[in-house]
Parts: sequence; structure tokens; C-alpha cells
Amino acid sequence: MTETQKKSEGGLAYSDNISIAWRKIDHELDQKHLALVNASNEDFLRAVSVIGDAGGQKEQQESSSGIVAQEVARLDLKVNLLLDLVGTLIYHQLDIPDTSPVRVSAAGVAWKGDVPEPGATIYLELYIQRGLPKPLCCYGEVVSTAEDFAKGTAKVKFTGLTGAAKSWLEKLIFRHHRREVAFKRSSGES
Repeated sequence: MTETQKKSEGGLAYSDNISIAWRKIDHELDQKHLALVNASNEDFLRAVSVIGDAGGQKEQQESSSGIVAQEVARLDLKVNLLLDLVGTLIYHQLDIPDTSPVRVSAAGVAWKGDVPEPGATIYLELYIQRGLPKPLCCYGEVVSTAEDFAKGTAKVKFTGLTGAAKSWLEKLIFRHHRREVAFKRSSGES
């Protein structure tokens, strides 16, 4: 399981091995473009939330004693299986980077590996949902120090991630945290 870090620059954060890609941006960020990126991220994070919350809905449906509820649960499992299979097929066809240790908060992201130079503005692609071949795309300012850079560590503060997109990201991070706590409790860890 992953290690959640409660105290970080951006509040609650989670750490996991996920795919991340970045490229340096040499132009000014246009507010209209940032608004489009935010809208796209909001839709994406809302969809990830629906996919992630399917487990809770299954528990509710199992506690219902109706034939309709059982049928809906069965159809839900079939659709989820289909999505997993299609996602796996697409995932292998795309040029998705290898995973690396990444820490995500609502304020930014940090990782080890191939890192941008301090002070750069970058475009990020974070594959935050396993099996889903679509990344969370956003811009960021590299706030790493020269020492971080020398150690192969990047720290990036999100740029232009606001409103509902940021709220959905916070919900995703909290859900990861909640699942980790539940896993630790069920496995006897304290």
C-alpha cells in the first residue's frame, strides 16, 4: 500500500508509484487555455471519482434485497469489466511512461527520476488512475532547489489549477487516504 503524508505543503497528500510525464514550456500561459485545461481536468476527475466510488455503491446494492438492485449490480460488474479490458488494451498501445514514486497534493506534485530544472514552467501528465489511459494534465512551476535537482527530485507547484478541478483533486486525494487507512486497519497495522 502507499504511504500517505498528512502534513505537506498542500495539506493532505498521497504517495504512489504512477506514470508521470513532463515537458518544458517556453511561452506565457494563456488564461483562456488554462480555463480549458481546468474544465477538462474537472470532467476527468469527476469521472475518476465515479469509477472510484463504484465499490461503495456495490455495498449499498448488496444490502438491498430487490431483484432490480441485484440486476443493476450484475450489469455494473459487467460494465466495469469491459472498461478494465478496454483500458488495458489501450494502455498497452499508448506510449505511457514507466511508473515512479510520486507524491500528489492539491497544491502540487513531487517525484524522483527525470526532473526539470528549478524555476522552469512545465506541462505535466499524471496518470493518477490505474488502468485508465488518460492523464490529469496541468501546468506547474518547478519549485525544487538546486540541491533537489542534483538528487533527482522535482517539486512542482500547480499553476492555474483552480475551482472545481482543485476540489475534485482534493476529493481524490482524500479517497486514497481513506482507503489506505482502511487497509492498514484491516491488516492490523497501527
